[in-house]
Amino acid sequence: MYLQRIELTNAGPIKKLNLTCRFSDDGDPLPIAIVGTNGSGKSNLLAHVVNGLIGAQASIFDDADVEQGKVYKLRSSTFIQHGKPYSMAGVEFTNGTKIAEIQLTSVKKDFKGKVEEYEKWEQISPDESSHYSSNLQQIKEETRADLNTTSNLYFPPNRFEEPAWLNELNLKNRPLYNTDKKFQGISNRPVVQYSPLKQIQDWLLDLIYDSHAIEGHKIIIPDLSNNGALVEQQVRNGPASDILEQIERFIRVLFEKPDGKFEWNVGSRNRRSIGVIIDDDVIIGNLFSLSTGQTAILDLFLSLMRDFDISNAEFRSLSDVKGMVVVDEIDLHLHSDYQHDLLPQLMKLFPRVQFIITTHSPLFLLGMKETYGSDGFQLLNLPEGEEIDVERFSEFESAYKYLKDSATFQDEIRKNLDEAVKFTLYVEGDTDIDYLNTAANLLGKTEVLDRFELINAGGQSNLDKVWKAYNSKLAEAIRTKWVLLYDCDTQKSHASNKNILFRRVVPQQNHKINKGIENLFSDNTIMKARKSKPEFIDIVGKHTIVDRGNETTVPEKWSINVNEKRNLCDWFCENGDVDDFKNFLAVFDMLEEIVQA
Repeated sequence: MYLQRIELTNAGPIKKLNLTCRFSDDGDPLPIAIVGTNGSGKSNLLAHVVNGLIGAQASIFDDADVEQGKVYKLRSSTFIQHGKPYSMAGVEFTNGTKIAEIQLTSVKKDFKGKVEEYEKWEQISPDESSHYSSNLQQIKEETRADLNTTSNLYFPPNRFEEPAWLNELNLKNRPLYNTDKKFQGISNRPVVQYSPLKQIQDWLLDLIYDSHAIEGHKIIIPDLSNNGALVEQQVRNGPASDILEQIERFIRVLFEKPDGKFEWNVGSRNRRSIGVIIDDDVIIGNLFSLSTGQTAILDLFLSLMRDFDISNAEFRSLSDVKGMVVVDEIDLHLHSDYQHDLLPQLMKLFPRVQFIITTHSPLFLLGMKETYGSDGFQLLNLPEGEEIDVERFSEFESAYKYLKDSATFQDEIRKNLDEAVKFTLYVEGDTDIDYLNTAANLLGKTEVLDRFELINAGGQSNLDKVWKAYNSKLAEAIRTKWVLLYDCDTQKSHASNKNILFRRVVPQQNHKINKGIENLFSDNTIMKARKSKPEFIDIVGKHTIVDRGNETTVPEKWSINVNEKRNLCDWFCENGDVDDFKNFLAVFDMLEEIVQA
């Protein structure tokens, strides 16, 4: 059961959001990171997702996180965006669960007009200002099957564990073995996780006992280092041992100990603790007396493993674990190294878990990009509700504002920038980069292009944002020339400079393709490509439009098929010649002028 789609309208600061979750080619969910300043609606968005999870849980089990017939998230007119007459939300999960809700500023009979987008509008009674609907009762068996074989957890921002040094009978002094009640209709698996460390310790003790006392046995094997003399060896085989092996894998990553003999060290009966020994070195004397940050990580990932273990699913490896983990402020309490390096690596161990998280940490997002790649996770910026790349995260500029006051930081950044030999060239798309590289090779302009690092800005709007941001602290960070190269169809008609930031537009050619960098190709060149593959080019023939009796002739229009843009680029880069790319000389002339400026 994964989140498939969420749509919000006028929900607090969020005017309009429509997020479709992405999955890998293997069907594994991509992590979703949600960013934005305080008050941008991050927790509001998560509340709708969690409300759906707990609603599904309550439709099946008697021990849900909310009372029967109730919902987790309040509906109130106070959450409607200021000045708007209503707010609306829709959440869909991959198992077919659909949840919709609407909140009006007045009761329906006093409401002016009708919210056409809300499919259940007719079901709202005249005296109601709020409505909630779901299909959970219609798909109970499907939901039961999903919840019994997946983990669905929520870690709120107010999660908290008492520190191990607190002078009271705390976690490490009173461990118990697993005492979950096994009754029909009881899951023992709450969605909301505030302070799960005590249950985790009890569960771990249970696993260690089962593995050693029940599943452990001795075998006789020859010792090849002692002329084949027979020796006893302790082995452990069974479900508890399999799970412990996966926990050991997790702990090795946590403490950066990939190799060596792993041993559990359980303390005395009156002071039960759980320690870890690797190659006779005590890595940690008590796993539950760690720092606040390490404890936060333990809570998150061991809760996930524990919850999946007590489900009805088979648990043999971390890749078996599947479900949803929703975390508000995932970087809470974590050191910068944990944010950038450890947290993304640990998430990567669970490829079938859909992590939906909020963060304020640029370091964590950079670590996600390094671990997953640019296309390996979704980054959602609120309140706009648009998907962005890591470098567009607004917190980067805030981080720079505070870091720049450090003399060490200033010296280091100046040293790196002064040593840089390349300028930066931002273009609108990745095909622009391939075209420019091919043109430079064919036209003998590689020396010019080699002076630049080419970066895909992801569209004209992002180039505009860089241009505007130069008026702020960004100007202090730029020490080498930056060039923003717009396609010919932009509305900007002339070259502009802001100190060492240059804005240039690809010259418009009188060709049938009048948009994009492909406008540089002549009609004959385009026809050559179309002859190879007709799907490359869409053509709308010459036609007549009559509007209120006025007849207008619309000329024939050629355009690149949006689904073939990449294929067309690959074809030109492989088959194009000097004559095909000759108009790119105008671009290189502009770049040469900037290099010499």
